[in-house]
Amino acid sequence: MSRPLWTLAALACILMLAVLPMACAEEKTMNIALGSEPDDLNPLSNTGHADFYDLIKVFSGLLKSDEKLEMVPDLASSWEVSPDAKTYTFHLKKGIKWQDGQDFSAEDVKFTYDLLRGGKWTSVLPVSIDYADIADVSTIDPSTVKFTLKDGIVPFQERFCAAILPKHLLVSQDLSKTDFWQKPIGTGSFVFKDWKRGEELVFTANPTYYGDAPKFDVLRYVFVPEEAARISLLENGEVDAIKIDPRSMPTLENAKGIKLYSMPSANWYALNLPGKMWPFQDKNVRLAIAYAINKQQILDTIFNGQGEIAYGPLRSEDWAYNPDIAFSYDPEKAKRLLAEAGFKDTNGDGVLEKDGKDLAFELIYPSSNAERKDIAIAAKTDLEKVGIKIEPVGKSWDEISQELYRSAPIVAAFGSPFDPDDNNYQLWDTKFIGQGWWNPASYSNPKVDAILNSARTTSDKQQRKEDYQELQTILANDQPLAFIVFCNYVYAVSDKIAGIELRNAPHGQGTNGGINGEIWWNVEQWQKQ
Repeated sequence: MSRPLWTLAALACILMLAVLPMACAEEKTMNIALGSEPDDLNPLSNTGHADFYDLIKVFSGLLKSDEKLEMVPDLASSWEVSPDAKTYTFHLKKGIKWQDGQDFSAEDVKFTYDLLRGGKWTSVLPVSIDYADIADVSTIDPSTVKFTLKDGIVPFQERFCAAILPKHLLVSQDLSKTDFWQKPIGTGSFVFKDWKRGEELVFTANPTYYGDAPKFDVLRYVFVPEEAARISLLENGEVDAIKIDPRSMPTLENAKGIKLYSMPSANWYALNLPGKMWPFQDKNVRLAIAYAINKQQILDTIFNGQGEIAYGPLRSEDWAYNPDIAFSYDPEKAKRLLAEAGFKDTNGDGVLEKDGKDLAFELIYPSSNAERKDIAIAAKTDLEKVGIKIEPVGKSWDEISQELYRSAPIVAAFGSPFDPDDNNYQLWDTKFIGQGWWNPASYSNPKVDAILNSARTTSDKQQRKEDYQELQTILANDQPLAFIVFCNYVYAVSDKIAGIELRNAPHGQGTNGGINGEIWWNVEQWQKQ
């Protein structure tokens, strides 16, 4: 070979060797198997659980919640709150781009919050109800935005975690018809790539993300309805993480290469006992039901012990929890309370009666929710022991209207891991009777109304704690809902995954798992070892 040809060949080999590592480098993918598939990727369509807990990774908020559920900067670099808690001023990080290359600015923030507080698109953005307290949103300059509230609501800053939407893409669109919710563009850590309905949803790391870069390249959710199939995929190494029914834990406790995580949640289950409906007008009946239910047995059997007994709407780890409201399972006390209320078994059939009416009622549960069905069946067994006859009835969510939810005994579930004002204000204040799913027991107590309004408008944390502890005492004495358990959410994850952070989770996550509000809230920081 002549010298020039030899030199060219050598250079070609060197170039090939230089390129080879890049060509052979494998794309790092995090695979998560879910049992259910979202209808769309609208980050503001959830109510009561994931709206400001954890966003779909395409999006960002002004703030976000950390591992302690404290508010930290996200799109905002800093913020100030006026002494009366009526004015919030946010200073935005500079140089942030939308995933289509357009500049992000305060105009996008104003556009988003004007949509929310305007109320026009409530059917598309149901979280709008939480933003009606905003009186005005104004842009001071491209990097500064000011919010003025109607009232100084202390915990309102949590709502600044809402996803910010791109004004330049949505300002002239019909939000009920746009395909933006199917293939969104945001400022978050991941970019939407592909969605094969019934199969998978794929995101890729955002190369222009303003925060810490994701530690892998592709985030892939696969949809596998059957839990046994999801477990098989995990065992075979085809996926990295799944959510499981707590009762499946024994099958995986000794599985090689798999680690189980039990994540606490603020999600509580209770029996809704509407005070306007017979026989629940009598407080003794409500109290008797609370004493007659074997909560520990329900926790141990239905939730495999993963959770804790509920005596009120706050979990024991909450800073405002009142430990004095706890009481023991006591069916004998339940019988005495029912006797005091005038109920007797006059014909010896085991069912108590009063004024010629049996102490009997239907207990409704959502038929798609296995936990609530099992709770209804367990409650039937427990209440029969004290002379109360109930008939569990499963209904679809289409059949369980908002009106039915607040006017019938039903296995209810709510709960928030954030400030005690969240959920509790809407669940117990008189003004929310008849307002959607809120105040399902149609509960009205002027003292409770005063406590709730005091607690949300004072910045004195000790006073707030005293207010919420008094609230729990009153609820324990009134039992508008008979609280049963707080559940944990259980996950099985490859032991090669590092970076998992457990934190108190919200209501609304079933055993199938979802793309947000789960253990993968900080998935961008996960690493495969």
